[in-house]
Amino acid sequence: MMRGTSQLQLRFQAWVFVLCLGERFLPGLGGIFDGEEPNGLAGGLETLRPLNWSVYLGRSECEIPARSGRINGVCMESEQELGSQISFCKDVVKYRACVPATQPLWPHWNATKKDALLAHLFKEIVEARLAKEMNVTADIFVELHLLSNPGCFTALRNALCWYNFPKCNDQNVSLPLCQSSCEQYYGKCLHKAGADGLYEACSAPAVAGTGLFKSEAPGRDQILAPDNETCESTGELAKTYLEDVVQQEIWLLTPSGMAMMAFVALLIFGVAYCLLVPYGLRAYVQWGTRQILLQPVKLFRKLPPINGRNVLLLFGVLFLVFIVVGVIWRQRPGMSLSDRFGRKLAEDAGPNATTEITDESVFIPKAANYKASVSQPLTKRQMRQLIGSCSCTGSSWRKSEPSSAVLAVAAAVGLLASWGPSRPPTPTSQTR
Repeated sequence: MMRGTSQLQLRFQAWVFVLCLGERFLPGLGGIFDGEEPNGLAGGLETLRPLNWSVYLGRSECEIPARSGRINGVCMESEQELGSQISFCKDVVKYRACVPATQPLWPHWNATKKDALLAHLFKEIVEARLAKEMNVTADIFVELHLLSNPGCFTALRNALCWYNFPKCNDQNVSLPLCQSSCEQYYGKCLHKAGADGLYEACSAPAVAGTGLFKSEAPGRDQILAPDNETCESTGELAKTYLEDVVQQEIWLLTPSGMAMMAFVALLIFGVAYCLLVPYGLRAYVQWGTRQILLQPVKLFRKLPPINGRNVLLLFGVLFLVFIVVGVIWRQRPGMSLSDRFGRKLAEDAGPNATTEITDESVFIPKAANYKASVSQPLTKRQMRQLIGSCSCTGSSWRKSEPSSAVLAVAAAVGLLASWGPSRPPTPTSQTR
């Protein structure tokens, strides 16, 4: 018994010795090695305080995406501050946006990285869709939405940027995507609208069932909001963007209008000629006009007869004359193919050209004919909604409302109904 007790005492003394060494030589590691304060309280936690702080410390938090419930972003102070960090969405994010906060724990994820990711995603989506639309087959019918449609490119880019960089309202709450932006996307991409002029994919039941743009990923952040509120902080600035004055083309100056004017002028001239010119003078004018028109025929009939061999010989001589003239014309200085297309000066006239072209007279073909820019600037109406709206993020060329044709038909039906017979129906019609 005494032997067992001595062994326990030795083990206890050994543990006390280890703890004392830890207290003496291993301070600051936390836990039991930090010891206690003289007053018996736990040791300080200053060593656990972070040394690096986020540059966005103290700014208002926000949700990305809007209504997602994930507080993982901060509201930027101004549009100019964000514009220096992004490039792909710079032209359309003209508001105080909610962006990923730069954190010391993950320094490689910020607004710049997200903007680059959106640019890469946009490129993949566009290339995949264009490849599908240009793959002409006899078995599969593919609707054309992006091909030769710059408006669809722009609407897609705008919706992508506005959803991923939501706007912060006056209370620093992230705003969801505008319903008008969804309507504008489907309209610009040539989708078929409903009978009311709106698109079924942008309706609340469709978004709740299949998500935004039929993504098959419904959730809290898959929501559209109407533009029915104006922010107090940006209301005055939004009013400075007046409605665009659309200069419509004058119809009379179009080819069809000019043709119509010419036809009307000839008709008036003919009627005036028949009514005002005496019959004798009109007969003389008709005879003179007939003589002038038939003069080439008379001259042709006076020519001596010619056989087929002489005609072929004449054509051969003319062909040789044209060949000689063409060769002499192409031998002039600066008319060779190498000079015209600049093959000896540079292989590419773009930004990767290896040789600088100094001769302005050299013709340099473009990299692509009929190349249209897909980056269409925002109109004043879009800027007004984008800056002033305090209920949603985005804007559109037009409001998402029933078309004027639908409203006109509804008004006509109502008007006809009001003009109906005022007397009660006859018993015969009631029996039927």
